[in-house]
Amino acid sequence: MMTIGLGVAATAALAQQPPMSFRLAAAGKNPSACLGADAAMSRPQTVTIAGNVATIKSNGGINDKANMVSPGVYKTKWSLNGITYDIEINTTAKPATVSVVEPKLGCKWSGTSG
Repeated sequence: MMTIGLGVAATAALAQQPPMSFRLAAAGKNPSACLGADAAMSRPQTVTIAGNVATIKSNGGINDKANMVSPGVYKTKWSLNGITYDIEINTTAKPATVSVVEPKLGCKWSGTSG
C-alpha cells in the first residue's frame, strides 16, 4: 500500500505547476557593457515547471528550458548576440527566484516571483 502512495506522490510532483511571473532588475551596479541587456531582462519573465524542466519565456527574448540540477533548482545557459548567460531558477526559495549572470563581463540580474 505504501508503494501506491509513493507512486501517487511522485506523479503529483511531476505534474505541471502554475506559471510564476518574475521581473528582473540589475543585481548591484552592472558594468556599462551590460546596459544593452537591461531592457530585455526587465521585461516580465514567466516560468512554468513541469517535471524536471522549467520553461522560461519573456517578451525580452528569453525562451529556453532549464533542467533540474537539484530538487527545485533549475539551470540553463542561454545565448543572445554571441553572449552567453547563466540562468538559475530556484523554487525552493520563498518567494522563488531567478538569477541571470553573464560571467565574462560581470553582468547580473535577479528577481523574485510575485
